[in-house]
Amino acid sequence: MPEIDAYPWVGAFDDLGPNDSFLVAQLVVDGGAVVGDVKQLAGRLKKAQMIALLPEQGTDRIIGVASQKSPDRRYRMNRFSDAGVEITGYEAAPELGYVVVAKDMRGRQLSGRLVELIAGKIREPAFATTDSDTMKNNLLRSGFIRVGREWKGKKGALSLWTLTPDN
Repeated sequence: MPEIDAYPWVGAFDDLGPNDSFLVAQLVVDGGAVVGDVKQLAGRLKKAQMIALLPEQGTDRIIGVASQKSPDRRYRMNRFSDAGVEITGYEAAPELGYVVVAKDMRGRQLSGRLVELIAGKIREPAFATTDSDTMKNNLLRSGFIRVGREWKGKKGALSLWTLTPDN
């Protein structure tokens, strides 16, 4: 497959115009990363600490998205408990998530670029969960470490990954 000419953008969801905000939320919903509709997800994305996008050069079509989310305390505690891991050091940790690439652009290592964009800007302990082998490889390459045991998720066996960046 030919290399995709995409230029990365990292910022806050509120920095996006209304059309781009809608397109980002639609991409995440269409990619199956969440259950819900575009309006619900847009509200959740507003709470994200950071959004990374890959707009396609020449068209500005958004072909990939990832975020650094601020999950609630219960969700975070449940993920660590599911993995059988102590949460110490990660009590307020953000989560890398909503990593989605447009269906016609998959298989071109774009999700790895998105994970690297977010991971490279994280300055505090963080975590991610996934059931995807591709994401597991992306997380590993970006400095995340798999911890604990897998547990049953809606689509497959989930695993917990943590990142403790050098500040």
